[in-house]
Amino acid sequence: MTTTTMMPLNLNTVLDSFFTPGACRAHADTPSHRTPRAEVLESDKDYIIRMDLPGVNRETLDIEIENQTLTVSATREHETPEGYHAIRNESAGARISYKRAFSLGRGIVTDDVKAGLENGTLTLTLPKSEQALPRRIEVK
Repeated sequence: MTTTTMMPLNLNTVLDSFFTPGACRAHADTPSHRTPRAEVLESDKDYIIRMDLPGVNRETLDIEIENQTLTVSATREHETPEGYHAIRNESAGARISYKRAFSLGRGIVTDDVKAGLENGTLTLTLPKSEQALPRRIEVK
């Protein structure tokens, strides 16, 4: 049986190596561009698109439909509290930009699209047009 002697852990050394400037790959003035994760759901009457946009508020959110393409763009500013400076920033900088586009079929009523933002999740409801709704054909 082999016995291993544990060396005492020097917390100061661990923290110093963890917080060294070289350990941080992101710089505060470099914007980061991300494609948010999305979930698309379908019912008989509409589609729902849910996207994760953590830290985004309504003022920095832009949703457009042009030429049957739905585009969602947003930015999130990362603020450092007064009196502090970043020694490690894994949020990839002071500004994070999100962008995602979806091709819509002709079966969407684009004038009736609804959007809601709650707890960092954007929910878009896209109603189907009458022509896209399922219909039952009676046999005579």
